Amino acid sequence: MNIGIDIDDTISDSFESVFAESQKFDIEELGNNGEVKQYGKIAHHNYIETLYSHWNNNQINDFWSKYFINILTKAKPKPYVVEILKKLHNEGNKIIIITSRHEEEENSNLIEKYTKKWLNENKIYYDKLIINAQDKYIIAKENNINLFIDDSIKHCCKMAENNIKTFIYTSICNQGVDVPNIDRVYSWIQVYDKYKKQKNNM
Repeated sequence: MNIGIDIDDTISDSFESVFAESQKFDIEELGNNGEVKQYGKIAHHNYIETLYSHWNNNQINDFWSKYFINILTKAKPKPYVVEILKKLHNEGNKIIIITSRHEEEENSNLIEKYTKKWLNENKIYYDKLIINAQDKYIIAKENNINLFIDDSIKHCCKMAENNIKTFIYTSICNQGVDVPNIDRVYSWIQVYDKYKKQKNNM
């Protein structure tokens, strides 16, 4: 089985790092009070723009340019993800990491470099890494993905609509959004349990 897996808020606790830095930026650098909108009800990855709707484009860009690399390296893996990915690999599955992280500058490999460094340092097993996956369905189709795991409702819905088995990983951002007809998972232990039941029914 080819399993396509997102990184941020699926393999890693990225939101916690992003949110901590965004609160620091909003309060200490912009002089605001840290109030946010739609916490827990964001159906996409533009959570900074949604949470801080009072930030202008220059402030958003300033935030990401100052903190993105720090966020990439600070985030921690989800509990049990290391063990589960190894187990999935040992059972003959191919692990393909599909992330929408992208390089800000042409001909740069900075994001890829830091992403690989984080994966290796945290002992995250994978067979293939694909970055800049803005349309993850196209990537999934090209790589014959049988099971897709992501926290983005947009990407998960597109997969499910095209008959790719999909688990939506519950994150702080998406926990209050209804996703009918897609299996919601809350942990990597549950991911493995649902995977085994799915495989047994194939």
